Amino acid sequence: MHGVERTGVRFVLSNAADPNRADEYSAWYDTYGAGITRPGFLANAFRFENPGAAGNDDDPRYAAIYDIVTPDPATAWPSTEGSPDYPTYLFDDPRSALVAPALRASYALVGSLETSGAHGALTGAYIVLTDGADEASCERWEAAVLETGLFYAASRFRIIEGSPEPPDWLEVFETDQQDPLTAYARSRLGCRPRRFVNGNRAPSSSSRSTHPARDGQGTRAPIRTGTSSAGCLTSQIRGSVTDEPLHLPHPILYERTNG
Repeated sequence: MHGVERTGVRFVLSNAADPNRADEYSAWYDTYGAGITRPGFLANAFRFENPGAAGNDDDPRYAAIYDIVTPDPATAWPSTEGSPDYPTYLFDDPRSALVAPALRASYALVGSLETSGAHGALTGAYIVLTDGADEASCERWEAAVLETGLFYAASRFRIIEGSPEPPDWLEVFETDQQDPLTAYARSRLGCRPRRFVNGNRAPSSSSRSTHPARDGQGTRAPIRTGTSSAGCLTSQIRGSVTDEPLHLPHPILYERTNG
């Protein structure tokens, strides 16, 4: 993800129509993910799973992120679908019917931060979806999270298009921790003195950490798929994370399933 000359991401949440055939779902989706990068407008295919999810539109079990590498990120998905190399033939496979999309959207990159020095391979990601955001406050929060050393990159994206009604903003924090499932919870402990008020860091006596959306500088959005109420995702390579909800009944927690 980070390190690629990306201009945005294609972000997808989905479920297996028949949970008893999840392996078939995953096998088909891995092939499809590789296929849609061949036209050259998307690079990389990262797939994640939340084993504890209900597997419905309110609580999707699977997530996928594809890096957009076109100069104009708005052209990437239409160009991919319209390419002669788009893997249309895969939809002749009966297993394609196992994929039940909950959210599909393209986002444009608006800013990113990274730590200095080398880092390991991506093991997980913490993902936040919001409607409305104070960009300066978001950047300060991201910097504070990276200062803990538990994440090596943070990126912000603005919506281009999607269905049904995707949130306006997407943030992705990337980690190489051996235990990525606990990385964000541990980073919040490290950020406790760094509370932001109106875009400024509060005195170190503050008693809790906060994301800008928590203090009225943005509204943490639900993933609006039907009656969905999920808004923050934690992803890792094969695992699950527990994290307290942020203005939500519960978070959605994901683990990486490919790569």
